[in-house]
Amino acid sequence: MTEVLFSHMTEKPTVVALIDAAEAEFAIHGIEGSSLRAIMRAADTDTASIHYHFGNRERLARQVLDRILTPLNIRRVALLDNAVQETIGPIPLAAIIEALARPDIEASLALDERGEGRARLIGAIYVRPSNFVKSLVEERFRPVADKFMPHLILAVPDVPGDVLAWRIRWSLFGMVGALLSDDEPMQHDPEALIRQIVTSASGAVAAQV
Repeated sequence: MTEVLFSHMTEKPTVVALIDAAEAEFAIHGIEGSSLRAIMRAADTDTASIHYHFGNRERLARQVLDRILTPLNIRRVALLDNAVQETIGPIPLAAIIEALARPDIEASLALDERGEGRARLIGAIYVRPSNFVKSLVEERFRPVADKFMPHLILAVPDVPGDVLAWRIRWSLFGMVGALLSDDEPMQHDPEALIRQIVTSASGAVAAQV
C-alpha cells in the first residue's frame, strides 16, 4: 500500500530529481512562493533544466500535484469498490467517508522521508489552493466524485446532492486539510485519527437543516 502511495513516476533521473525538489520546496513555501533556483539547486541541475523539461512553474507544479493526487484518488476508488463488494444494500455513510479520507492520512503518516512535507502540501492543496491548484484538484477529483456521489445520495437521501458535495468539500476535506497543514506534525495513531475524522465528518455530512 505504501509503495503505491509513494511510487515514483517512471521518468528520467533529472526529471524525478526536479519533481522531488519541487515537492519539498512547495511544501515549505507554497507553489507561488517557491524559488525555481532553489529547486534546481536542490535537484543539482543547471538553471535551464526546469524550462527544458517542463516549460514553466505551472507545468512543474502539475507534475508534482499529479504525482500526489493520482495514487490518492486510485486508492479512494479501490476502497469504495471494496465497500461495495462487502456490503449488501446501500453503503453506510461512515464507510464512504472513510474511503475518501483514509488515503490522505495513510500517505501523510507513512514512514517515508517525504511524509511530513507531503502532509503540509496536501493540507495546503485542500484548504488554501490558488486558482490553478483549485482547478487542477477539481479536474482530478471529478471522476472520483462521479463514483462516490450516487453512494452518498443513497446513504443520506434527505440531503440534496449539491449540499452533500459542499459538505464533503468543507466538512471532510477542510478538516483533513487543516490537520495536515498544521505546523505540529501528527503523532496520532492513524486508525484512531481516521475514526475521529470519520465520526466528525459523518455527523456534519448527514446533519439535517
